[in-house]
Amino acid sequence: MKRLLIFLVILISTGSGAATNTGAEADHEQLRQLLATAREAINAARPELLAPFLHEDHVITVITQEIVNDNKPLQQWYEEWFKKPDAPLRRMTTEPKASILTNIYDGKFGVCHGTSVDTYELKDGRTFKMDAKWTATVIKEHDQWKLLALHVGVDPIDNALINSYRGALGLGGVMIEIKRLFSN
Repeated sequence: MKRLLIFLVILISTGSGAATNTGAEADHEQLRQLLATAREAINAARPELLAPFLHEDHVITVITQEIVNDNKPLQQWYEEWFKKPDAPLRRMTTEPKASILTNIYDGKFGVCHGTSVDTYELKDGRTFKMDAKWTATVIKEHDQWKLLALHVGVDPIDNALINSYRGALGLGGVMIEIKRLFSN
């Protein structure tokens, strides 16, 4: 919480705070590369490729709404969801697209949002495609953009996983099945 307050104070105190999405082309190219690296790391099941692009104080809210940060590193989260014997997922791929050019604030902070089509393969062989939305905050340190915060979410009521159970189980059955699938 303290870091969030510091971030907000810095953001508010950096002059006008006016956003511009007309930052240097080099900045936007580096940000496009960051998005491409994230896609490649997820699709190749190699979360360690993201490490150089994560700010030391990063916080990521993944689709399960769990927080990934220094207290629970990305590699640990990945192992729990994909590699452990009782992990519910076998594989995930993503195709993220930015909906806007990153709004860059005072050359130091950027905010972007977009969509992705994420495909989840469960250990039991079923596959689900989900339309997700994301919001990212990036920070520039030593001429390199790094991910400071990322939030990913899907519609909790209307998505492929819920819809697969809706007809057969009704809403109550859907909630029980979700708890069963994702409880560790």
